[in-house]
Amino acid sequence: MTINLVSSIITIAVGLTYMIMAFNFPDATVGRPMEPKIFPIMLGIALTILGLALLIQELMKIQKNKDKETIKLSFGNNGKKIAITVVNAIVYAILFNILGFVLSTIIFLEVELLIFGGLKSWKVSTIVSVLFSVIAFIIFNTLLGLYLPKLGQYF
Repeated sequence: MTINLVSSIITIAVGLTYMIMAFNFPDATVGRPMEPKIFPIMLGIALTILGLALLIQELMKIQKNKDKETIKLSFGNNGKKIAITVVNAIVYAILFNILGFVLSTIIFLEVELLIFGGLKSWKVSTIVSVLFSVIAFIIFNTLLGLYLPKLGQYF
């Protein structure tokens, strides 16, 4: 079993789960009732379709290489990065309502950028994570009118 095969199955499962959960979102009280559900449903559909495409591609590749050698599940050098990213995402989800959007996103992005960019680029990583978090917060709160959790909102 290859990493792409496992990834495709996980992506399909996440996409379907996300789409089903999006249908359970509450209807909007003002305007069109389905409005808050549209983007999450589209995201779930896109994840499912991309997962299916990767699954088909990988199954075709396995069929083509069937006679050659047994394909093994191997994460290679990226296994540690994947594991840290999964733990980082769980910590981000926990901290999101506690620290608010800006601080939790800065921490999440900083860790991810350091994982994939290395410790040498910590200054650039810090600048990117701070700027992205603050600009995204401003865009969501002022331009889009979607209010994200602030620091201390749930204390």
